[in-house]
Amino acid sequence: MTKFKAQMNIKQYNHVYLIGAGGISVSAIAKLLLHHGVSVSGFDLAKSDITDELSDLGAMISIADTHAEIPMGVDLLVYSEAVPENDALRKQAVARDITQIKAAGFWGKFSANKKVIAISGTNGKSTTTAMIGLILENAGYDPTVVVGTRVLAWDSNIRIGKSDWLVIEADEYAAKMLAYKPQVAVITNISADHLDYYKDLDDIIQHFQKWLNAMPQHGTVVLNKDDVASKKLVAPKQTIRLFALKGSSDVRAAGMTETSNQSGWVGNLNFNIVDTDKDWGYVKMNVPGMHAIANAVAAAVAADSVGVPHKKIIKALSNFSGTWRRFEMVGEYHGALVVSDYAHHPDGIRATLAAARGWYPFHRIIVLFQPHHHNRTKNLFNEFAASFGRADEVIISEIYDVSGREDVGDQDVSSKDLVAAIKKFGVAPVSYASDVAQAEAMLKEKIKPEDVVIIMGAGDVDRVARNLIK
Repeated sequence: MTKFKAQMNIKQYNHVYLIGAGGISVSAIAKLLLHHGVSVSGFDLAKSDITDELSDLGAMISIADTHAEIPMGVDLLVYSEAVPENDALRKQAVARDITQIKAAGFWGKFSANKKVIAISGTNGKSTTTAMIGLILENAGYDPTVVVGTRVLAWDSNIRIGKSDWLVIEADEYAAKMLAYKPQVAVITNISADHLDYYKDLDDIIQHFQKWLNAMPQHGTVVLNKDDVASKKLVAPKQTIRLFALKGSSDVRAAGMTETSNQSGWVGNLNFNIVDTDKDWGYVKMNVPGMHAIANAVAAAVAADSVGVPHKKIIKALSNFSGTWRRFEMVGEYHGALVVSDYAHHPDGIRATLAAARGWYPFHRIIVLFQPHHHNRTKNLFNEFAASFGRADEVIISEIYDVSGREDVGDQDVSSKDLVAAIKKFGVAPVSYASDVAQAEAMLKEKIKPEDVVIIMGAGDVDRVARNLIK
């Protein structure tokens, strides 16, 4: 099999084949390749808005075709980390001596000759990545930005710039962040997650430490001072910069308030960013939740670390309009607000519901949650059961199976068990749905005017939100 060089020249490829083309990271690779005139084809198990978008851009994507074949002329195969070695298409590539690389490996090679800001962590990394990318864009850096969601300002999960600057979300699943050696590394927070890969929280921390140990000597590490696990990290060679929501030192938020809108659904977050010596400026954002302020301060510290003036940081953050499925207000259903949110970890659920309650203290909040991955549900079971305390009513759909990551030993947990546990906690009335279709029907019966309806999860539950507003 052909070996990769240390750096990647995209234009050396004529035709690239993608397995898992509908995935958020792989689809960004497809868009980058198409932008540079490379032919793209690929495969995915399911048709989606993303595969449709790639087809509209000129890619040839096969959907759930058991007889799919790699076209002639393909000189590189990129695959999602969920695709096993014995996959039929990967076997074809081996037989034809086609170079193969994981998606994170592709981005690692692409980043080798770039000025890289990489953002990782359990929660908030997509929003923080988008914020940093928008700050650098508005400051004239013209970066390429790769995000694990669609950024509303770009209507895409990738912004392709002309400079050497690369802002990239570094997913911590399967330690994919180790593919990058950034000049600036941002870690939003660290919690127990992806325990099908990591042994425990200490193992996760050790992998993040390994990432920092491999960074360039004169790099900068941006850490969350409020996060207990992040405090265990050390930067042996790099500069550490801390951000926080409170305290009297380091870069932090001050004067934080949440305000609801008296005549509409969109409220405000109001705060100043300050350090020990100065006030950087006042930010007014139209996104909810204290976690959004933490993300903004982290983004501000990262941008400041590469020389962006404070005035430009403040202006860009004040114009931030959000990202796809991060408290995304998709529309109304019979006078109720419909929100789609990606939260799939107990910390994310609590943060999203706290954000909703901050803006809508007197509205009824109904949550439809689809757990994502049996292993995560099993390992964090009690945390999930206790995380819905700010909701007024909850529907739990059956667990979403994650292709390539499910183990037979984890199949003994069901959303029925989670519903029973939530009832024991007594946090909110809760119902079980066997699938997303049943959950949608149940939800429609419960919704009343002025409700706030949050469709939550990392699986295919988002389609309920889209169906409601049709």
